[in-house]
Amino acid sequence: MRKQNSRYTVHNNRPNWLRWGIIGLIFVLISCFIYLFFLYSDIQQSRTANYQETKKEVLDKTNVSQIENVTKYNGEHQFHVIFGTTKSGDDKIIFVPLDKKSNKPTVIDGSKIITKQQIKDQWEQQCQNCELIDITPAMENNKPLWEVTYVDDSDRYIFDYLSIYDGTRVQKYRLKSIFH
Repeated sequence: MRKQNSRYTVHNNRPNWLRWGIIGLIFVLISCFIYLFFLYSDIQQSRTANYQETKKEVLDKTNVSQIENVTKYNGEHQFHVIFGTTKSGDDKIIFVPLDKKSNKPTVIDGSKIITKQQIKDQWEQQCQNCELIDITPAMENNKPLWEVTYVDDSDRYIFDYLSIYDGTRVQKYRLKSIFH
């Protein structure tokens, strides 16, 4: 009788369908991750679309010489919001309308506005049990504003629009949560 060498004997007790099922599941998961990566990249690219054109337009049409940041505001009308400085070091906020009918940018002098930090301090005094989401420049009815978004102590999502010049309230929207 011949002795079998155990190191060369392989016993596979798993069914073949299980192996192919696991391979198929791994393939589907990898495909989903690749798809989600490209979807995310496409969304990010479309979100910042036309920023370069807006930057060039602001540098050509205003006295701003350096641009620090570009964001987008979606309200009644859409705007690219540019944070920049002039050659003399003056801070500016420029609202560039995305509607081609009104192509004239609105330039706000940074020294004449209440700062984002001052708005945050004012908000913290008025709403101690709230969760701040964001403070961004906004433009409604041709008035430059600060848009303060937060969740209040009643679990409502709040859009608070304050004057960019003195911090007085212009509008406030409260959205009640339906799903908990």
